[in-house]
Amino acid sequence: MTPPTPPAAITAASVAALALMSGSPVAALAPTPVPKPTPTSSDGHRVAEQDMKYLIQAHQSNLTEIAAGRSAQGKGKSKEVRSAGALLAADHTKLDSGLQQVAQRLKATLPTQPTARQQAKSKELDALSGAEFDRAWTKWMIYSHRTALVATRKEIDKGSVPQVKALAKAAEPIFQADLNRLLAVQKTVGALRRDRPETILRISLPSATR
Repeated sequence: MTPPTPPAAITAASVAALALMSGSPVAALAPTPVPKPTPTSSDGHRVAEQDMKYLIQAHQSNLTEIAAGRSAQGKGKSKEVRSAGALLAADHTKLDSGLQQVAQRLKATLPTQPTARQQAKSKELDALSGAEFDRAWTKWMIYSHRTALVATRKEIDKGSVPQVKALAKAAEPIFQADLNRLLAVQKTVGALRRDRPETILRISLPSATR
């Protein structure tokens, strides 16, 4: 009578059989790896930090400029301020429409309002009127557009998502044209102090608020 085969021998024999069928004992024993999808900005799983930061900053800037432009249309004393306000509101409404379309395709969540600082500045302007409003508004808009240009040029230089870089490239000449217009307005309303005319042009980027 043939003695029963020990369990260890059965296991060894099974492994050997698998190895022979696969041609390699490692291939026989290792589980089949499941490929992990690589998230990319194009399918919305991930947007690079620089590009996401730009989307947020640009959107909040647009919201600020739209509101400020409409405010200038209603409160501006000089026709130059009222005219500039109308153009700003129109420009940034168009820019933000394109930005939101890109953000939607990338599944990027944008804030629903400007930064706390931008909101505080808007409230300050709401309390002003006449020539004082014109000067403060123009000064703030010059600063805001300088800031937007710095952020936009950084995105063009360091961004990695093509759709977001394209937004920045399209926005840059519009921001520059708006800034040139505002600098012309400030000569009329006297927004910048003659003793320190460049102070408002020293720009540091604010942190974006999600």
